[in-house]
Amino acid sequence: MRLLRAGAVCALMAVAVGTASAQPPGSLRAFGSPVAPMFEGWYRNGDGTATVLVGFFNANSEETVEIPVGELNRFEPGPEDRGQPTHFPPGRSWGVLSINVPGDFDGDLRWVLSANGQPTSIPVHLQPPYFIEPLRDAADGNEPPTIRFAADGAGVTGPPIGIAYTVTVSVGTPLDLSVWTSDVTPEGGGEGGPGGSRRSALTLRWHQHRGPAAVEFGEASQRFTDTADQNPTTTAIFSAPGDYVLRAEALDETGVGGGGFQCCWTSALVQVTVSP
Repeated sequence: MRLLRAGAVCALMAVAVGTASAQPPGSLRAFGSPVAPMFEGWYRNGDGTATVLVGFFNANSEETVEIPVGELNRFEPGPEDRGQPTHFPPGRSWGVLSINVPGDFDGDLRWVLSANGQPTSIPVHLQPPYFIEPLRDAADGNEPPTIRFAADGAGVTGPPIGIAYTVTVSVGTPLDLSVWTSDVTPEGGGEGGPGGSRRSALTLRWHQHRGPAAVEFGEASQRFTDTADQNPTTTAIFSAPGDYVLRAEALDETGVGGGGFQCCWTSALVQVTVSP
């Protein structure tokens, strides 16, 4: 099924061509470039519905862009707020949001973003070339890592589905972020990354998804060579009160975005309420 998943690459190219000022990755500017939504693809659910998966590309090498939900960051037709990020760090971020749609969804939905005065948008749909397998790679049996928020808690796998965990903290007080991760290498060892290359066995990364101010992570990325149970712990400090959403991302050896094939990685969203 890897040929089908190449449709995600076409989505990237379509947005780049359709956005007059979009810059290819080799010629990024430090500031002033657009942020483009990306359609990663779609997959079927057991109940007959489908899930569409989107990410984004911030075409700035240094500028982190904040775009509140509203006229400049919306889905249309409404509701305009579907849990999309408002915090856009430089570069490519894969599969940051999933949206459940009916199994016969006709494709009448798009994500609209405008950064630095440059509007971009991408439609989502259920066209066959964009079918992906984020929960199990049929080619080699690979499956995404598991994230748990308690040693004996329920596991989260695959793209982000709603809020997985909630916590509260005060401004300026370090918040302990502790998860339990594990991964199982498919029988035969899997394919690794593009071209058969191998990466670190398991990587846990933290990202800011939403929030009124920047979040400072103690250690935003941790790598492990053992895919058995790990308990990576870091901290986050919040400089302003309000509601935040963080994203915990566990990557297997296929790397970021599954090497572009959407399998196999896991993201989980954490809601943080910060009091004064």
